[in-house]
Amino acid sequence: MFRAPSAEYRPLGSSSSSSSVNKTLRTVAVTTACVLAGLFIATNVITQTSQPLQAGSLASVGARAHTRVSLPRSSTAMRQRSSVCPPGTRRSVSAFSAISPVNTDLSLDWSQLKTDLTNLISEKQCGPIMIRLSWHDAGTYCKADNSGGARGAQRFEEGEAKHGANAGLDVARAILDEVQSKYPISAADLWAFASIVATEVMGGPKIPFRAGRDDIPDATQCVEEGRLPDGDKGSDHLRAVFGRMGFSDKEIVVLSGAHTVGRCHADRSGFEGAWTEAPLQWDNAYFKNLMSKDYTAETTAQGNPQYRDSKADVIALETDLALTTDPEFKKYTELFANDASAFNQAYAETYQKLQELGWESKGLTEIAW
Repeated sequence: MFRAPSAEYRPLGSSSSSSSVNKTLRTVAVTTACVLAGLFIATNVITQTSQPLQAGSLASVGARAHTRVSLPRSSTAMRQRSSVCPPGTRRSVSAFSAISPVNTDLSLDWSQLKTDLTNLISEKQCGPIMIRLSWHDAGTYCKADNSGGARGAQRFEEGEAKHGANAGLDVARAILDEVQSKYPISAADLWAFASIVATEVMGGPKIPFRAGRDDIPDATQCVEEGRLPDGDKGSDHLRAVFGRMGFSDKEIVVLSGAHTVGRCHADRSGFEGAWTEAPLQWDNAYFKNLMSKDYTAETTAQGNPQYRDSKADVIALETDLALTTDPEFKKYTELFANDASAFNQAYAETYQKLQELGWESKGLTEIAW
């Protein structure tokens, strides 16, 4: 997913947010200008209560908190906004940086891994946050200097885990810890694979998967904060963020569609609510809602602007409504609202592209899953 409104993942009924994970800025040598903004995949996070866990998003993606991802106003204020990928600040490495990266053994039992992930995601109903986790790992990519991308960078206490856009993703990483302990697989590959399994579990398309991503060895290689999208921005912001990664207008709309699952949680993103009436069901309801609902502006308790259709009790963020007010975005929004198959096909292709940013020429291996 985009860092779109950040969607968060919490066990339903759980009011307290999981302990925040980590953050450390690393120096990024910027050799070429690249558009910075944030990952729109609306950072989705799912919440778990005594009932099944619900998602808050990508596929993502942020929104001010996907995904479905939104960031709190305070987090947004921290973001660096520049026309280039801004250099980070090198800091001391925490003890978590001692975590050794794991290289994926391509001969592992992918069928059994899929089964384990399917059972886990079905039991905890945490599909949306799996998409958001992978979205935010891959969505930091900068095409101009080939930095960022899927590298398991949220593994470190003082690394990207501590970035505001990744609030609540410690829950997703903890859920996958036990699975990772059973298989010789890198965090980047596991997070990516878990997200496509989650998409299928929720009724979405089967997405091709290629393995072989390596994890960064320590927090000094994390990128600076500010590469993921803000949910309170418009079309220019989306083009800046996604353009930095090399995505077209159509691909921006496609990836925003991950908001069809998940919801925003105010204590993490500053936004509150789900984009659709069935946030754990993958379909094209997100686009249908954008084209048909009667949204009214409101302000959350955290002071963030959003929109709500009171009859259906579904929300939209500025980044979502930009898909209906911008003429180029709107034509694709209308297309996907009327053709679920077209959306699923485009999503499978575009999401695979997102997951492989920076790895295209590094020998990833096709996995039959």
